[in-house]
Amino acid sequence: MTLLSRILTLFRRNESDFDDSSLGDIVLKPFGSPEPALDGSLPRFGGLANEADESLPSRQSENFQRYWLGKAYPMSQPVSELGQFSGRRDLLAGVIRSIEERRMHVVIYGDRGIGKTSLLHILAILAQDARYQVRYTSCSESSDFDSSFRAVAADIPLLYHDKLDPTSDQVEIGKTVADLFDDRPLTPSYLSEVLSGISGTRLLIILDEFDRSNSEAFRRSVAELIKNLSDRGSRVQIVIGGVGANLAELIRYIPSIQRNLLGIQMKPMTDGEIREIIDNGQRHCGVSMDSGATALLISAANGSPYLTNLIAHQATALAMDNSKKAVKQKDVALAIDTVTKEISDRLDEDALRQKDVLLAATPEDVLRSAVKHALHHFGGLTDMPDEVFCDVAKRAGFAEKWINKDGRFRFADDSVPLAIWLSLVEKA
Repeated sequence: MTLLSRILTLFRRNESDFDDSSLGDIVLKPFGSPEPALDGSLPRFGGLANEADESLPSRQSENFQRYWLGKAYPMSQPVSELGQFSGRRDLLAGVIRSIEERRMHVVIYGDRGIGKTSLLHILAILAQDARYQVRYTSCSESSDFDSSFRAVAADIPLLYHDKLDPTSDQVEIGKTVADLFDDRPLTPSYLSEVLSGISGTRLLIILDEFDRSNSEAFRRSVAELIKNLSDRGSRVQIVIGGVGANLAELIRYIPSIQRNLLGIQMKPMTDGEIREIIDNGQRHCGVSMDSGATALLISAANGSPYLTNLIAHQATALAMDNSKKAVKQKDVALAIDTVTKEISDRLDEDALRQKDVLLAATPEDVLRSAVKHALHHFGGLTDMPDEVFCDVAKRAGFAEKWINKDGRFRFADDSVPLAIWLSLVEKA
C-alpha cells in the first residue's frame, strides 16, 4: 500500500493518533482545527478512489449496494458494459445484421436521452468481440475531416494493411495506417484509397454526436467518404450517431449514397423495455421495486431510458438511506420531485418563466399531451397545441421571444418540455 493510501485509510477510520515512525516527518493536522479530521455524523464516501477499481466491496459490507447502484441505474454516463444493457435487443440485432450481412453504413438518430450513445457503446464491444477493428470518436463543434480521420488511422495497426508484409520492420515497430499518409490534407478520395487496403479484419468507424459539428464541409466529406468506400467495396464501414435528421442531411449532400446507407431512428422504449431496465437494475444493486413504484416510474419515464435511470437511481438511493429493502411508490414520487427541481434549477430566467406561464395558463390535458409529444419529436408541436401555446405567449406578452418568424411556437430551452412533463406526472 502506498503512503498516500495508508494516510487516507487512517483518515477513514477516524484515527487521530499516528505512528510517527511509520509516517516519517509528515505531520497530519485537521484543516483549521485540532478536532478529529472527520465528524462521524457527516456523510462519508463509501470507499477509496484509488482502490475502487481494484477490488469490489464484499456482499456483506454496507458499501456493496451503493457500489452497484451506479452500475444498476447509470444516470450521468451512457451504458458501457454488456451487463448494463437493457431493451433495444431487436434494434441492436438489426444494426448488427446490416453491418455484417448487408455491408451497409448506418445512421442512428433520435432525440436526446433516447439511448443512442449507449447502443453505440454496446455495438462497439460486440464488434470487437467479433474481431473487428473498432474506432469510436465523438464529434465536436470544431471537428474537421483531416484531424478526425488522421486520429482514427493512428489507432489502426499497419498489420491490417495489405501494403506491407506482416513481418516487415514497420509492422514490428508498431507503425499505424496514419504513417501511410503524406503531408497532403486528407480528402474523402485520398482517405478511401488508403483505407481500401485494410485486410485481415474489418474496420468499424463510429462517429457519435455527429450533429455537434457545425461544419457543412465536414458533413459533406463524410458523405463522400461513405460513397467512395462503398464504390471500392472496402472492408471499412461507418456508423453515425446523432440528434436530428442526419440521414436526410447526408443524402442531401450525396443522393446516390442512399442505397449504401441505412437510417435507423431510435424511438421511445416500450413499457416492456423500461421494465427490463428496472429488472436489470434490481439484480445489480439488490434492492427491489414494488409494483406501485414500478408503475409510477414507467409512467414518468415516457419511454426515455435516461429518465428511467435518473429517477430509479434517486428513488433507490432514498430507499437505501432509510434502510428499506424495496423501493416504494413514495420513494419514486420523491425522486420525481427531486429530478424536477434539479432540471428547473438549470433553466435560465426566460426558460423558467416560460415553464411557469405554460403551466399556469394552458389546460392541463392539452399541456400534458403537447410536451409528451415534444419530448420525442425534437421539441416540435402538432398544430392544435402550437396554436394554444402561441396564444398563451401573446397574452403573456412574450410573442416576440417565444414565437418564430414562421409563426410556430418554440421552447426557450430543450429542457422546458421535460420540466413541464415531470411537473404533471400523477404521483398518487
